[in-house]
Amino acid sequence: MKKIVWGVFIQLLIAIALASCASMPREPISEGNLSYLTGKWEGRRYVRQGTFRTEMEIYNDTLPLKGKLIFHEVKRKTGGTYTWEFMQGMIKDSNLYIKRGQNNVELSLHKGDGKMKLEGDLFVEGYEGTITLYKK
Repeated sequence: MKKIVWGVFIQLLIAIALASCASMPREPISEGNLSYLTGKWEGRRYVRQGTFRTEMEIYNDTLPLKGKLIFHEVKRKTGGTYTWEFMQGMIKDSNLYIKRGQNNVELSLHKGDGKMKLEGDLFVEGYEGTITLYKK
């Protein structure tokens, strides 16, 4: 009997954990909802070398989007921070697409429970990985 109760308890804990990790639904980015993107975002980027803090700020709500990405803990840069200013943020396949030279970031918008998240792929300064940012 104790094994059955313990098994039910474990299954309940797993169900609670999975429900709390449920992903926010994706919302296509369009010119009509660019205002969602303005402001400050903070999160992490995940590259082969590890997981590192990353910030983004978007200044305007019209195309092209202008702003900056701040990559913390960059080993190749003095001071460990690399700031990437962008002036040509655009919409590509309903995602936010930022490109400068060989560097690019493509992010999809996710909304739910009053929270917003941008997540996607990045290739910046020779590093390839993923990025997740939350609206501050």
